[in-house]
Amino acid sequence: MLRLSFYHPSLKEISEGICSEYLDNVLSLGIVIRARNIIVSPILLILSVVALGQDAAKTDSEAPPLLENIHLHLNKTAFFKGEHLWFKAYVKDQRQHLPSSTTTNLHVGIFSKEGKALQKKMLLVNNGISYGDFSIDSTFVEDSYTLMAWTNYMKNFESATPFLQQIKIVGKTKQMSQGKGDLTILVHPEGQQIIADAYNSVGFTVVDGHRRPIQTNDIYLLTESGKQIQSDIQTNELGQGRFGFFADPNESYFLKIKGIKGLWTTHQLEIEPHQGIGISVDNTAKDVVVIRPKRSKPSLYVKDGTRFSMAIFNHKEGTYMHRYEIDPNNTPISIGRNQIPSGINTAVILDEDMSPVSQRMFFNKQSLDIKPHSVNISYCLTQNQDSLQIDLMLPEGNEQANLSISVLPVESRAYYPNNSISSSFWVQPYLQQQFLDGRYFFEGSDRSRDYQMDTRLLMEGSQKFGELMGEDLNENITYEFEESIAFSGKILDADLKSEKQVSIMSQTFGTVNFFDLSSNKNFGGRLPLFENDSVLVSVLDEKGKLRKPKAELNFDNHRLDTFDYSQWLAKGNQIEQEPALFKIGEDLDLTDRTISLDEVVVSEKIKENTKFQITTEIEARIIDKTALSQHNSFISYIQKLGFQIRPNVQEGGIGVYVFNTPGIAPVPVSIGGVPANPGELVSMPLSSIASIVYNKYVMPHQGPFIALSLRYDYDELYGREVRFTSFAIPKGFNRPQAYFTPNYPDYSSFLYKRYGAIWWESQVMVSSEIPHSITVPLNEQQEVKVIIEGMSTQGLLYHTEQTCSPFVNVESSNE
Repeated sequence: MLRLSFYHPSLKEISEGICSEYLDNVLSLGIVIRARNIIVSPILLILSVVALGQDAAKTDSEAPPLLENIHLHLNKTAFFKGEHLWFKAYVKDQRQHLPSSTTTNLHVGIFSKEGKALQKKMLLVNNGISYGDFSIDSTFVEDSYTLMAWTNYMKNFESATPFLQQIKIVGKTKQMSQGKGDLTILVHPEGQQIIADAYNSVGFTVVDGHRRPIQTNDIYLLTESGKQIQSDIQTNELGQGRFGFFADPNESYFLKIKGIKGLWTTHQLEIEPHQGIGISVDNTAKDVVVIRPKRSKPSLYVKDGTRFSMAIFNHKEGTYMHRYEIDPNNTPISIGRNQIPSGINTAVILDEDMSPVSQRMFFNKQSLDIKPHSVNISYCLTQNQDSLQIDLMLPEGNEQANLSISVLPVESRAYYPNNSISSSFWVQPYLQQQFLDGRYFFEGSDRSRDYQMDTRLLMEGSQKFGELMGEDLNENITYEFEESIAFSGKILDADLKSEKQVSIMSQTFGTVNFFDLSSNKNFGGRLPLFENDSVLVSVLDEKGKLRKPKAELNFDNHRLDTFDYSQWLAKGNQIEQEPALFKIGEDLDLTDRTISLDEVVVSEKIKENTKFQITTEIEARIIDKTALSQHNSFISYIQKLGFQIRPNVQEGGIGVYVFNTPGIAPVPVSIGGVPANPGELVSMPLSSIASIVYNKYVMPHQGPFIALSLRYDYDELYGREVRFTSFAIPKGFNRPQAYFTPNYPDYSSFLYKRYGAIWWESQVMVSSEIPHSITVPLNEQQEVKVIIEGMSTQGLLYHTEQTCSPFVNVESSNE
């Protein structure tokens, strides 16, 4: 990608236009223009820094963090009561466009239409990746809610973009197939104003009385006298369209639209023609973008001596390509696409004070890096023909990617996300309002979709761009940049002559962290701590001996949240995309039929049964006193289960392996949903473990794994010498549950096929070398729909949707 290098001329050089060397460099890039000079001024350089996000409050001595972009991939968007909403979170650095390396705390909540939070959780983000779930329970009494994800630091900026997704509650949605036939027309002219005595492009959206998009070809543009200006106006399946006309300031204009029932609706363009200057962008050509200024009565502005300049601001690069002055003839600028950075750009006209007068967003698709990558999918029936083996691979040469996968019945109407991972990261962060089905604009390579996305950007308000340029770098930071869970404490009985350090252990992680004691016996730091967990505090003397201290420990993350989330909820698109097609007399509730891992463990404890089968391959065991009397360590116990402990040749240290399978990768072990360090396993006492869920079967099955749940009171329970003071964590990270499919009562029913779910996996590591296989039950379905999203360590985005028909084709692959 070619980039403009910055030159910083003096004010005198700018005024005299002595920038010939820099001008030659810019012109050599192939920008076809007519202008006296082209510069990148120091003022614009400062503005570009402002526009990309403000410096955050520094944490310790580190560099200020940047704003993040967030996308959540959901298993579906419509739920029965008793189901779980599962999601995978992807967090990107807004400047580097890589998985965020600084974000550790992600907040996710479900909000009612009134802005009340039903449930809120804080999740631990690791290298831009996190995952979690919500239980759809009896507190959900309305027909729809909004799922929102954000970081604490984003609250400081009105222009920040949280993730928003509307979710539907099946059984609460009213019958909507019949009802109001009224049409609503939302009109947005290019640059948000109609310029008198000039040709104007206007975008509009048509929805019915239930806010559902209307697709129609019967639209006319008329004058007040009935004169037809344009007749071939149409809207797409998203209800969006555009038209153009020369605006006579002495005329009134109307749109005439034929509704669903054949009734005609007339809507006046209520935006009065503006006496001023605007901007027009022609983004339909394949290789160039044409930018043209437009103004009413040009001689007026020439006489007054008002000078305007035109620039292209790129939101990703934070740079301006700047044409210093617009000539009186409104000469258009034709710029090659390869000279404009990929993604969102804003063409902007600036006045003499460098304030934006008119703006117009457009999307530049100059190279292959601006389209989502595909995941190759092949599939076949298992031997019993009741399950589907799905093999996933990246295209040849692609690096490893972290993916999430949702499998639904092929007839499903339960998956209507506002955005795909592509639109969430490439377009949505720069818009005022949510996209209406952002996936639509990145499906395939149809140029008509590019035109329709340009129509959507033509309608986008310019206020956000102005806010970004006007925000104060010295603005007070009310909400800090969160990093793990901050704590401070004091060892009341510390002997500072021999005791210099404090040992802090998170029981979920099982790892030890050391912090220095200050001269006043205080200490502090940050750790990834989980809600309803505990930390164990011990004092370490100069000989390395631990003792139980008299200690105080305080957490600073339990302050009352006073932020007004309604201002973010207002940015969500309220257009109904998938109304319910039926009316139900009572709520649909699957609570009695849904079993989660925690419920299984509890019920088995009551029955005093230490072993139970979850699936044909996955087993779970409770660690009781009988097991502890036979095995002292975790390693000894899993060897009994059929696993093997041996050195990990590739990565060093030790690893857990399936017995007698040389060459296979180590078995992943997680503790409370968090991947475990192999070094933790060596010394882990079995008494610290409450339960274990495991699978020791290799591909093409689910694949081997071990998941541990810790016992938080094992020291006192089993007579060990207590060397720690325990403190409960009032508010920490949420522990994600393992996924279990609900036990639907009828897999052949209309409700299941429309709104049921088959499978969800949030941690799928896929490469281009070896297929990753998963096995999912078919649940009596002849076809299934597979939706995959993900991100690589280099920030490449992946999105694939495919229908799998195993009974028609034995094997198929994604094109």
